Amino acid sequence: MTTGVSVRHNWQHGEISALFELPFSELMYRAQTVHRQFFDPNAVQISTLLSIKTGACPEDCKYCPQSIHHNAELETEKLMQVQAVLEEAQAAKTQGASRFCMGAAWKHLRAKDMPM
Repeated sequence: MTTGVSVRHNWQHGEISALFELPFSELMYRAQTVHRQFFDPNAVQISTLLSIKTGACPEDCKYCPQSIHHNAELETEKLMQVQAVLEEAQAAKTQGASRFCMGAAWKHLRAKDMPM
């Protein structure tokens, strides 16, 4: 779908600043014009999001209902088994998803969280 337009990597500070000064509708128009140069304007990417570990996150992100610091009446679920995640990913693909995203409520992974 490309039209021979190359991607620039040499933007000057003034050019970037000028973009921030554009009215929103003009910025959207320009973005859509560039998008159409590289992508089918009628294509929609179908994505599936799966929570592979829900609730009981020790972080205190004020916006997130997964945090143990907020009473969001969210049922805590342990980390899903790898096979179950693979089955969900296959089901998403079968249903037309081209992207499969996984979300997990925790601060960081530990070795015991992801056995090899």
